[in-house]
Amino acid sequence: MRIDSSFRIDTELLQLRFVTDPSLAGRADAAVSRRPGDVTISLAPRPDWGAPARQQWLNDALAEQLRREAKRALPARLDGFARQFSLRYQRVTIKRMHTRWGSCSGLGNINLSLWLMLAPTHLVDYVIKHELAHLNEMNHGPRFWKELDAMTEGQAKMLAREMRQFTRQLFNARGSFA
Repeated sequence: MRIDSSFRIDTELLQLRFVTDPSLAGRADAAVSRRPGDVTISLAPRPDWGAPARQQWLNDALAEQLRREAKRALPARLDGFARQFSLRYQRVTIKRMHTRWGSCSGLGNINLSLWLMLAPTHLVDYVIKHELAHLNEMNHGPRFWKELDAMTEGQAKMLAREMRQFTRQLFNARGSFA
């Protein structure tokens, strides 16, 4: 994905932007200012931000900010839904997963992708509920979907389709998140 000073993320959970800051010239390549849910990454004016090594650095910087914000926002959402549905998980980990939005182990450990911060809130909540449903049913059989339907007011299949559509649109628009 190509990142430049016009790059923006604007979701209910996160506003993140890259901007050019001439005051950084000669002092630093970049600076971050952060408040919960609002991140600005200021870049010194440089002609080589488009170079492959610089783009990798910008992608890594983006992922790190997404990780920080995901660690702030997602465990609280997970905990709230776990309490609402009287479920107990062992721990939650935020990961830079490349092919999944989340996972749940047989031990009750839940992993959530930092890329969830790019999704609309109702889809973030769907993924969290999906993983929580695995605490009672570790497969995607009929009992799992019944469990998830109970958590999503009968909307599990519709939300799964919407999440697949969001995923396709995201990767078509931005390329691969690696």
